[in-house]
Amino acid sequence: MVHRCVLFVVVALVLGSGVGLAQGNNCTIVGTWMHSGGPADMFTWTLVATPGANATVGQLDYEWVLVSPTLGMFPSAVRLTNPNGVWEKQKQGEYNVTWVAYGLDKDGKVVYVLRPHGVAMMTTCDAFNFVGTYDVFLPTQDIWNDEPLGSVPVNETHWRMPVVK
Repeated sequence: MVHRCVLFVVVALVLGSGVGLAQGNNCTIVGTWMHSGGPADMFTWTLVATPGANATVGQLDYEWVLVSPTLGMFPSAVRLTNPNGVWEKQKQGEYNVTWVAYGLDKDGKVVYVLRPHGVAMMTTCDAFNFVGTYDVFLPTQDIWNDEPLGSVPVNETHWRMPVVK
């Protein structure tokens, strides 16, 4: 009987607190996000952040809506691949993120590699700020160990895509 009372009290506290399970799950990076802006307002995209092997890691899959493939520096680039990346939870509401995309010329050859990295900080359950750096590498460089050709600091806001009723 005591166990049932304790269980009832715990369930009542969770449900009565106004923080149900669905809302609690929304307070992670997992979800579908929208962004417009970036360095010189060059980028607009949607982002799907999915869970990985456990609750502290996952994948990032981007879809470009608007992008300038030249980045203002590579006139031979005609296409920028959709980025893919990873996230890793550092603490509640804070995630390290890294993603990679490739600038391609008209023949499909890599002209440069774009590798943003930084911290995504949840400002609400439906928004996060990405504070980091967009690094650019030549295709001959090791993007994990070499110094980038150039870097641009960024501070970008992302909004969770809402369900329309």
